[in-house]
Amino acid sequence: MDFVALTLGLVFLLFLILVGLGRAFQSHRVADFLDWKPTRSPEVEAQNEADDVRQMIEAQNEYRRRRGATEITRDDVERQAREDQQVRARGRGPFAQEGDVVDELDQPRRPKPTSKKETKAKRNAKTSAARASRKKRS
Repeated sequence: MDFVALTLGLVFLLFLILVGLGRAFQSHRVADFLDWKPTRSPEVEAQNEADDVRQMIEAQNEYRRRRGATEITRDDVERQAREDQQVRARGRGPFAQEGDVVDELDQPRRPKPTSKKETKAKRNAKTSAARASRKKRS
């Protein structure tokens, strides 16, 4: 019994220490403790993004020229991005912002039958329907 009381007491003491440390340092940011500064300014990040987009469009256009397809422009890319965003806002597709993920590969789930008789009846109905469609084709 002494071992259990000692273990619970130490766990409670550890909890109190952690709560105390949390309260002592709650007004400080992690960046202050680590002395962390961003390596690049937001302007440099924006320029890098613009350069990346330009390079990707150039690479796609090179590939499209080889295939004989028409080249794409920055306006085309922005239009496609807006369309993709609208699809996500509607809550459909693999990257939906809300709701379940539904795309052309997903099938709606059917409720499971509650008894073996219902399962057998559904299976017989499917078999009968398949036979009837085969007879119509013949």
